[in-house]
Amino acid sequence: MPVFENKGTMEDLFKELWMKLVNETEFGAKLKENEITLLFVINEPDVVMYVDEKGPLFGDVAKAKVPVITMLMSGDMVHKFWLKQVNIPKALALRQIKAKGPVNKVLQILPMLKPGQALFPDYCKKFNLPLE
Repeated sequence: MPVFENKGTMEDLFKELWMKLVNETEFGAKLKENEITLLFVINEPDVVMYVDEKGPLFGDVAKAKVPVITMLMSGDMVHKFWLKQVNIPKALALRQIKAKGPVNKVLQILPMLKPGQALFPDYCKKFNLPLE
């Protein structure tokens, strides 16, 4: 059974997380400075999320955007990533995570997400998701 029971839970959680990152850390400024926009295409549940320096967009609005980086993965892989339980190079090699876009930009984004990984366990508790 997938970690995220439905798309609404995933969208609610990530809307809060991305907004906190954009508004309360350097994340939004770094996205703008490095000219990085992200599109996450997730299955189980099916969620499309676009993130730029202003925050997240979901669904058809997100699909209409042209991102610099596109990441494709399952909802369970998203969960494991934010809990720091994923070896990124291995997941990319095994195609558990697929990344499209300039390699240097993909590599730039990973350290920028660390503050979100530190916050994610609190969101798991808030949204009743497992921490393992």
